[in-house]
Parts: sequence; structure tokens; C-alpha cells
Amino acid sequence: MGYAKHIGRVGALAVTLGVGVALASAPTAFAETGDSSSSSSSSSSTSSASSSNTGSSSTSSDSSSSSTSGQKTTRSARSAAGSGSGAITVPLADRTSPVRAKTARTAKTSPLSAGAPAEPAVTLITIPVNPAAPLVNPDPGTPPVEAPAALAALGAVRDELERNTLRRNATSGPQVGIASVDTPNVLVIGVDGANLSRVLADPANVNFFSLIQGSSTAPSSIVGHTTISNPSWSTILTGNWGETTGVINNIFTPWTYNRWSTVFNQLEEDHDDGIQTTAVANWDVIAAIAAAGGDLGADLVRYIGKREDDPNWLKTDDAVGDTTELIIAGSNPDVANFVFSYFVGVDENGHAYGGASEEYKLALNNFDRNLGEIMAAVEAWETANNEEWTIVLVTDHGHQPQRGLGHGFQSPDETETFVIVNGPGFTPGAINLQYQIVDVTPTVVTLFGGTPRASDGTSMTELTNNVIPINNDAALREALQDLISKNGYPDTITNISLGVRTIFTSIPYFLVDIVDGIVGGIKSVAAQNIPIVSLLAGLAVGPVQFIGDLGYVATNFVAQVVARITGVTGASIYPFWPPAAPDFPSYTPPAPPSMLAGLQVCGDPALGACVDPSIAV
Repeated sequence: MGYAKHIGRVGALAVTLGVGVALASAPTAFAETGDSSSSSSSSSSTSSASSSNTGSSSTSSDSSSSSTSGQKTTRSARSAAGSGSGAITVPLADRTSPVRAKTARTAKTSPLSAGAPAEPAVTLITIPVNPAAPLVNPDPGTPPVEAPAALAALGAVRDELERNTLRRNATSGPQVGIASVDTPNVLVIGVDGANLSRVLADPANVNFFSLIQGSSTAPSSIVGHTTISNPSWSTILTGNWGETTGVINNIFTPWTYNRWSTVFNQLEEDHDDGIQTTAVANWDVIAAIAAAGGDLGADLVRYIGKREDDPNWLKTDDAVGDTTELIIAGSNPDVANFVFSYFVGVDENGHAYGGASEEYKLALNNFDRNLGEIMAAVEAWETANNEEWTIVLVTDHGHQPQRGLGHGFQSPDETETFVIVNGPGFTPGAINLQYQIVDVTPTVVTLFGGTPRASDGTSMTELTNNVIPINNDAALREALQDLISKNGYPDTITNISLGVRTIFTSIPYFLVDIVDGIVGGIKSVAAQNIPIVSLLAGLAVGPVQFIGDLGYVATNFVAQVVARITGVTGASIYPFWPPAAPDFPSYTPPAPPSMLAGLQVCGDPALGACVDPSIAV
């Protein structure tokens, strides 16, 4: 039944411990904010960009199969519907919010408001650009053992202390104010395993780039933190790194969120019936995180299971997009609204085919179309209700270009992340040098007028160290690519210790997956009512599960010890026994509401014209 693939995967993890350094690329054109308290010159801003971010937690692969399916192990049945078409396009020269061009709206006064945000003055400066600089650096560099001097230099580039210094300096500049409405609306869109460098290198991703044009964008890195999905998404949804919370692999641990409250918990505690919190996801671990916290979990969780006729997850991603559009269209303007929408398809294709594959590219294109449809739904709602949404787009990690492990280690392809914020007070077309994925939850809580709980992150309303490329779309793309190309490896000791952590923490995860598969197969035989055979199979379920649980206890004990030694302060050997797998019924989105029927969605070069959006069926 393919169980050997997991064992081979763990063995392969050790091989990838030899990693290299990234080659820096040419400088590009920037504009600095008029307030220079957070950055003394364009050159220092550029340097800050390359040194601003340390990274998120994650570890080995998200998928139970690296060679064929590359799918995240959900440990529960999956089925759903989905497919759609269309995309928004806006003239690329438009530097105002391109995907969200709005008429003036009447601002409502609010006890949660901090007033209208101040817009910093902008001074344009030009630095010569090397036209031969590549959009994507396909070769991240030489292994550290071959270039110790370069490694030492680049290891300092992403130093956490330097990033914290930038944060302290930035707070002296103008801060972003909270939107002056009684009922704020925030949409966070999570796309798993997306490399921003590959998004920018493909002109077909028109909606993604249009959102960047109207937003403040951070081409961040999570170097120094393991690159497994669950640690990274728990970072995004709690505001604390996996090293703090103790999330070390893709096993959902409900007790984590009894201590480290999620963004849903914080919003529900602050606003209760005054806010509607919703999560849509096609990975059951994300759905489980959203529901964690008892009565303070999300008000509504829509889990979209994988369709059986969808080998590459594109239709399932479409169903996530369709469900998100319906939720936005039906949002109540009389209360505050928070929606988190999660797409797994890009990551699954990265595991199955590699980050440089055509399938990965098509998965990004598919997400881009869904993004356009979501933004069209947001625009329609804003026009109808005279209110605005703040949009945050974020990923948890990047992907190796080749087929195989996908991520879990410290190559620049794997540690590459981004945070994009579009909304009142966030500068359109700006490149921010400070945002990190750990800042998402503090930002959301602040935008709703609350005070973030204990957090490793900082509200992005306080992080105003922006640079603005010259008013040219090619310059914006190249500036982002230039900063991404400067991502490097951590120092050798950190690199090795995080690699060791990835290997040991992956073992209990793969073991649980294997045992669940065996137990599921035995239960299937038992359900067939085969004389004697089914009886024996039914009797074997308990002992096999017990033996598997003992194996988890033993391997998890070692994993937690290794995690603690390598910097996970939240690591704990308790509880001993493995947690129950998430169990959510799969949701299929209904037909679209009438308010979406007249939307015009554009942008597909093959169409050459606007078309009506379609909801997956």
C-alpha cells in the first residue's frame, strides 16, 4: 500500500542536509518614504530589506507522498466539489489600488478607531538597474562547506537582532491607523507553499500582481525557522513562532491552542456577538486550528475535502475560492467580519512535481484566477455596503524546484515567504522591509481595535519601513525579485540543527500516517463481511492501533527532546498519547447567490474579453 514511500522519505531527509548560499543580485530602483527615521538612505533600505526577516517555523514535508500525489495527510475522508473561471485584470500602470478601485465611501465613526491613517511623503530616487539580472535565481548558491566566508556574510543578512532593530526604529515614523468604521472587515488569504519569485516571473498571474500594485508587500524569509506547514500556519494564526508554541510537525495538537490563543479566539473574546469569524480550508489541520479553543473557536468552519476526480487539487482549490466568495457576498455589514481562506493546491503540486514544474505553475495560475474572483466578490460587497475590507495575502514557506521533499530545510527556495496587505492606510505599491508571517495575527487583532495577546509578532500597522520603486511596473517586479534573490542560508550550526530537527520530528508524523493507513485498510476488510476474515480483521484493529500508538509515544519522545535541544522552548513530551485526528464533514459550495450573477471577471489572455464568473460544480 505504498508505506515504504514514507520510510524512504525520512531517509532522504538526511541527504538534503548539505545546503548552500544564495547569490546576491543587482540593485534596483526604489523610492523612500519622506520620513527617514526608519531608513537613512536608499542603500540602507535595500540592505535592510535583505536583512529584515528571520523566519517561520516549519519542518519536513506537508505531504504523505513525495513521489506521486504529494498530498498533505489529512487522516480523514475527503470529498468536495469545485471549478471556476475568469480573473480580474486592471491596467498595470494604475498605481492606486488596482484590483479594488473604489468610489469614495462614507466613513463611520468608531470607538475602535485610531483615526485616519497618515500617508507619508514619498521621495523618488533612482539606482541603476542591471538589465541582465535574472528574475529568478535558479541556483541558490554553493554549499556552505565550499564557501564559509560567503556563508558567514549571508548568515548575518537575516539576523533576528537586526530585524528587531528595524522594528524599533520604524515605530518612530507615521503609523497606520485603524479603519474608521464601526464594523471592520478583514480577509486573510493563505496560499500554501507559494514562491513569490515564481509568481512574479509568470505574467499570467495578473490578479496576484494587481493586488501587489495596490498593497504593501514584504518579500520576507523564514530562514532560521523550520519550514514545515503546521508550525508555519500556527505561527500565522497565533502570532507566535513554532519554537514558542511547541508545534514541531504536521500533527494537530489541540492542547497547543489552550495556551496560545488563535486569532479567532482573540477576536471572539474581544467582540463576541459583534463579530462573525469564518474559516474555509482544504486541509483538515487548518480547519482544526480554526475550531480550536472551545466556545472561542471560529463561528463557522468550512472544510473542503479533496475531490476524487481531482488529482492535482485544482477543483478542490476552486471550491475553496467559491465558498469564500459566497461567504463574502453574504457577510453582514452590521457586524465586524473576519474571514480566513486557505488554499493547499499549490503546495500539493510542489510536492508531487517540484516547484519548477509546469504543474506547479498551473496551480499558481489557478490560484491567481480564484484570487481574482474573490477580489471581485469583495468589490461587489464594498460597493453595495459602502464599507471596505482589508486584505492580507500570505504563504507559509516556499518550495524546492525539484520533485521530492518539497520543503522542510533551509534553502532560500524553501524559506521564501511573503506578506501582502491591501487596505486603508497601507501604501499602494510599497515594498515593506519588516513584515513577517508572525505579524499577521497581531495585525488582524489591532485592525479590529483589540490588543494582541502575548506574541512574537508585531502589528504591521506599526511597521512602516517602506520603500517604493519608481512608478513603473517592471521596476516593482524587479525590485521584489532583487530582494528575494538576496535570501540566504542561516549559519552552519543553525542550518545543521534545523535539519536534524526536521528529520526527527518528521518520524512520528509519518508513523501516525502509516498506522492510520493500515488501520483504515483493516477496517475496510472488516466491513466487507467476509466469513472468518472480516471477524479476524475486526479483532485486529485494536491491537494494531495500540502498537502504532506505542510507536508514536517512543518516536515523539525523541522528537521532543531533539526539538528542545535545537531551540523549541515550547517542546513537551506530554501528553504522551497521540491526539485524535481532525474530523470534519466535507462541505460542497452551493450555486452562487444572485448578487454575484452580474459580476464581470476579466484577465484571461486567451479570452480577450470579460466573462461571467463561474462557480465550481
